Amino acid sequence: MKLPCDIVQDLLPLYEDDLCSQATREAVEEHLRECETCGKQHTAVQELTEPEVVVEPRQEKKAVAKSFKKIRDRWIASIVIILLLIPVLYLGVGQVRGVGPSFSNLRQIYLSNRFMQCMEAGEYEKAFEYLNLEDTKQRWLEEGHIPAEELDHFEEDTKARFLELGEELEQAGGIQNVRYIGVNGYADHFVGDYEYEIWFAAEYKGVDRQIILWVTKDGVDSGHAELSLTDPLEAMVSWNYTMYNQYTGVDISDDHGA
Repeated sequence: MKLPCDIVQDLLPLYEDDLCSQATREAVEEHLRECETCGKQHTAVQELTEPEVVVEPRQEKKAVAKSFKKIRDRWIASIVIILLLIPVLYLGVGQVRGVGPSFSNLRQIYLSNRFMQCMEAGEYEKAFEYLNLEDTKQRWLEEGHIPAEELDHFEEDTKARFLELGEELEQAGGIQNVRYIGVNGYADHFVGDYEYEIWFAAEYKGVDRQIILWVTKDGVDSGHAELSLTDPLEAMVSWNYTMYNQYTGVDISDDHGA
């Protein structure tokens, strides 16, 4: 059956998209072989058909990699936020309870750790830099037990004695394996600052010793290593008592009061 040209031209889009029956398709093809006009129309329809977009494998890989990178970056950002929130919450709890690390004692914990690390390394001159000399001197001047002129060279006197004790500590074997234990609350300091009690453990003469330091934001005020003041380690961490005894002429003893 021969189809007229107007019907064939109406059927060309369906023929091109393979949406007509087999019988119709055969009839259209027979007409196109014989009709030059409809053949040109068929060619025009083919040119108007949108070409299939071919995605190069390399471009496809780039697109997939880019998508995964976005997902990865979001996950990393989420993890970073969580990791930042954990210490903030932890420090916030310590701040409210007044026990453990908190926003107000991070500096004191840092100073005490640096002091003990220097002590462990035998760097006693560096350890000396973490002592709170100024507050101790000011307190003694206010108490009036030591003449002001005797404290004119307080820093030099304290450093000389501290380094001398450091040599004695080295001869005794020094300290090893210093470990931070924790921080125990705070109390009002005499200058209005906060003084924290910070605990450490250290191996000394083959025995684990507990060392307590009282520290403000300006440095180590004093300490206690559960030994007699005749021991170089005790004399160093309890440096202010050692110096008080030196200035006042009090014999070194187990009495840490001043």
